[in-house]
Amino acid sequence: MITTNNITVQFGKKPLFEDISITFSKGNVYGLIGANGSGKSTFMNVLSGDLEPSSGTVSIQKDHRVSLLSQDQYAFEKYKIIDCVMMGHKKLWDIKSERERIYSLESMTEEEGIKVAELELEFADIDGYSAESNAGELLVGLGIENDEHDMKMSEISPEKKLKVLLAQALFGDPDIMLLDEPTNNLDLDTITWLEKTLKMRNSLMVIISHDRHFLNNVCTHMVDLDYGGLHLYSGNYDSFMVESELSRSLLINENIKKEAKIKELESFVRRFSANASKAKQATSRANQLKKIKLAEVKKSSRVYPFIKFNQEKKIYNSVLEVEGLEKNYDELKVINNFSLNVENGERIAVIGKNGIGKTTLLESLVQNIKIDSGKINWNKNVNIGYFSQNHNMEFNQDLTLINWMKQWAQKDDDMQSIRGTLGRLLFSQDHIDKSIKVLSGGEKRRMIFGKILLQRPNVIILDEPTNHLDIETIESLNLGLSRFDGTLIFSSHDREFISSLATRIIEIKDDGINDFTTGHELLRVN
Repeated sequence: MITTNNITVQFGKKPLFEDISITFSKGNVYGLIGANGSGKSTFMNVLSGDLEPSSGTVSIQKDHRVSLLSQDQYAFEKYKIIDCVMMGHKKLWDIKSERERIYSLESMTEEEGIKVAELELEFADIDGYSAESNAGELLVGLGIENDEHDMKMSEISPEKKLKVLLAQALFGDPDIMLLDEPTNNLDLDTITWLEKTLKMRNSLMVIISHDRHFLNNVCTHMVDLDYGGLHLYSGNYDSFMVESELSRSLLINENIKKEAKIKELESFVRRFSANASKAKQATSRANQLKKIKLAEVKKSSRVYPFIKFNQEKKIYNSVLEVEGLEKNYDELKVINNFSLNVENGERIAVIGKNGIGKTTLLESLVQNIKIDSGKINWNKNVNIGYFSQNHNMEFNQDLTLINWMKQWAQKDDDMQSIRGTLGRLLFSQDHIDKSIKVLSGGEKRRMIFGKILLQRPNVIILDEPTNHLDIETIESLNLGLSRFDGTLIFSSHDREFISSLATRIIEIKDDGINDFTTGHELLRVN
């Protein structure tokens, strides 16, 4: 159990959040949500003890072991992968290291012999003899195979480092798990594995995630960091959306009723306060007025960009024909004899595990990479808006936001319409003259959406568009694409995003590519 008492964190003059008191109970899974910048990760660091609050206290039940998903993927470079996972259980790792140190000595004193015997008993009590096997199972579940477990952390990709750190947080069945974005860089199958793993645990969990489907599947409660405070809701993310909206609507409606009553009472007092026969009633109404208090309806920190994709020229027949597409990297066959016909208005999701070739396929379709053989024939009237997974090269010039966006303007777009596009994407007048060099990952992605908005394409191709976005932007993008009447091809690991948009699924597997066009197959990603 974790209890916070009047926690306040303040950077500068204004508190990020203040006077937060909440109890997290064992066996519950809390989804910690809130707009970007609301303080979710800061609050998580306060819970873990990595950050001292400006005021208030955090109490954790005695003898409860806490694990925190590390965000520093380069902190364990000199360690083997399997060891890095076991380091998640500090007591176990310390005992293991000390007993190995003693056993490595050329000779052992009587005192050291007694000590190592005691260590062996402690090691057995905390299931130390199964530790390496348990760590290996976690790694395999996360897609890191047995032949990699003895590799150094410095030898693997950043994507795999993050998976190892997730295994480290899960290792040893901790009493309390604090997980900040655990689904980042996980494919659909691995996210499903993680959900099943978490559901089998009886730990207290606090999870930050932008994956709505994940939150719906694992959370028993939602904790919303908004309005400068924390609000607890029972149920998953969908339940929170309904309840929070209902609560706010009831509050607003109650204020409307009170305001009407205030006007009625004020009118009576004005009319009859000087009337001797009505003076007593007027005084009574005045006293009633003093007792009516309007509830404070605070402004939410959540802001939603407005994303609406329009196509300049509609296509009325076949959009794309792919015949016998092949793409290899040296001896590795990535795409083998792939054919595809796409009609106007189709929404095609490309799915598969990480590294299987989804990006290669999309890059091939937009002709950013050279294919080895086959044909890719686009309709002559096609206008493609492309969202690349890695778009840093598009921001390597030192331009202001307004001048960067101006590059993609059409003939009928004046400066006012470009400013309007930036404004709808939540870039204020104060920001548009700043350099694109200072943009965060999420802000760059919103700029790319702005580019596509100005291009007014009839085909939109997106490679993992929801990465590094907050829930508000994901929901706005989701809505914008659902209303787009052109053709959509996209890859994603966000199951809510896929299931709400896709009319067809291309699944890339080790043994080939499957094309699902019937409704019941779409349930595979739900």
